[in-house]
Amino acid sequence: MSTAWRRALTVLFVAAVAAGVYLALRGQDWSVLAGLFHRGSAAALLGAVVVSAAGLLCGARSWMLTLSVIAVPVPAGTGMRMFFVGFLGKFVPGRVWGLIVQIRMGERAGATKAQMAGTYLVNLVIVLLTGGTVGMLVAPTLLADGVWWLLLPLILLAVLVARPDLIHGFAGLAARIGRRPPPPSFARPRALRRAIAYQTVAWVLSGLHVWVIAVLLGAAPLPALPAAVGGFALATVVGTLVVFAPDGAGVRELLLVPALTPVLPLSAAVATALGSRVLTLVAELLTSGTALGAVALHDRRDIPISLRKGTAV
Repeated sequence: MSTAWRRALTVLFVAAVAAGVYLALRGQDWSVLAGLFHRGSAAALLGAVVVSAAGLLCGARSWMLTLSVIAVPVPAGTGMRMFFVGFLGKFVPGRVWGLIVQIRMGERAGATKAQMAGTYLVNLVIVLLTGGTVGMLVAPTLLADGVWWLLLPLILLAVLVARPDLIHGFAGLAARIGRRPPPPSFARPRALRRAIAYQTVAWVLSGLHVWVIAVLLGAAPLPALPAAVGGFALATVVGTLVVFAPDGAGVRELLLVPALTPVLPLSAAVATALGSRVLTLVAELLTSGTALGAVALHDRRDIPISLRKGTAV
């Protein structure tokens, strides 16, 4: 593919992501966020962005470990570029464009289409299972005697870590339902266990921003913690399954509000859900842009000056 075509496709992809971000933010009543911004909130919100970025990087590490299990290990820079380009594709309605780009990039890195599709499917299963497990943290705030439900996430995580081959079984079932070939088998259970661990940590870190916002709006810190982290994970998992909504726009907020109402008034719960949407967008775009920019700068430094200028070595 020529350089001109690559640049044109890059511009088109960026425009599609920007359109998806606009659709995710369109039509919201931002006036409810007025109570979030007051003296002392800036540092807390900045910290929430940093923690969310750390969660996203843990998710990237999980994906790269899955790639090494299903397809081929790749250099860190290559893996970061592949992950974040595919990640930004979630803002484009349909959710398949990021996968298509990842498949093309994977082929250049030595992976087959089947391996890249298998990586996507296995990673999706890991994301959904760990997200649903972390989502059970919301049980104590929604159910009577819900504290006993906290044992279930621990049991499920222990089972997944002990039997990572179950991930392949779930991925194969999903492939059959979607009438797709099953993912390639893998023989590195240790790496898959690490992928599960990283993705679980990613969910916990990513949900902490909801807790920060809820506390800023008046929630009691201790009861709000499982409601925020679990509610965000559960709402995001469901939003991920709604492929027609860019980044689960509307769906995630609709499910997050009921998880927060036991610890916040309804108006504050709505404000928290909307604030979560804005803060995660800021964290995701900043982290993706910084990571892709750092990789591009690193690659450029590795190219001889003569090649940058288009002359023969």
